[in-house]
Amino acid sequence: FAVGLAHYIVLFVTLYQRLPTNETLPKELHPVFFLFVAAPNVASMAWANIQGSFGFGSRIAYFVGLFLYASLGVRINFFTGFNFSLSWWAYTSPMASAAIATMKYSTEVTNVFTRTLSIVLTGISTLVVLSLLVITILHAFVLRDLFPNDKAIAISDKRPIQNKLWSHLRNGSSDANDIEQYLKFVNSAGNSAEVVPEPRRPDVKGV
Repeated sequence: FAVGLAHYIVLFVTLYQRLPTNETLPKELHPVFFLFVAAPNVASMAWANIQGSFGFGSRIAYFVGLFLYASLGVRINFFTGFNFSLSWWAYTSPMASAAIATMKYSTEVTNVFTRTLSIVLTGISTLVVLSLLVITILHAFVLRDLFPNDKAIAISDKRPIQNKLWSHLRNGSSDANDIEQYLKFVNSAGNSAEVVPEPRRPDVKGV
C-alpha cells in the first residue's frame, strides 16, 4: 500500500502537468486519463478493509478520487472529437470504482446526498458499460472496422474495409459527390485559365 501511494503521488503530478497541455498525448488516448480516478477510489476501499472502517484515511483517498472524477468530467471537449477506439474502455473501470467507493461511503455517512450520489454514479457507470458493449459489437461484427479503425493500437497501414450501406449513409450519394467535385473542378479551371491572344498575322502586300 505504501509503495503504491508513493507511485501515485508521481502519477498525480503527471496528470496535472498533462491536463493544461493535452497535446502531449494523441486524442485517441485521452480516455486513458480517467485511469487516474481509479487508484484513489480503490485505495480508499483497500484502506477501509485494512482499518475495518471507512475512516479518515479512506475518506481522504475517496475525496481525492471524487475530485479527479469531477475535474475530468467537466472537460467534455477533452473527450470528444475522435472516432471510436478500444481505449474508450478505459472509462469503465474508474467509473465502476468511483461508484463502488461511493456506495461504501454512503453506508458510513448515511444521508440523502450520499445515497443519491451513489445511485447517480452507479447509473452512469452501468450506462457507459452497456453503451461501449453495444458500440464495440457494432464495430466488430457489423462494420468490421474495429481494429483498423483504432489508431491508438493500429498495426497496419491498410485502410479499413467499410460497409457500403454505412458509407452511403455517412457520405451521402456517390453521384452527388461526383457532381459536386466536377463543378468545383470546372469553377477552379475557369478562374485560373488565362486568355491567350491570337498572334497577329503580318500584312502581305502585293508585289
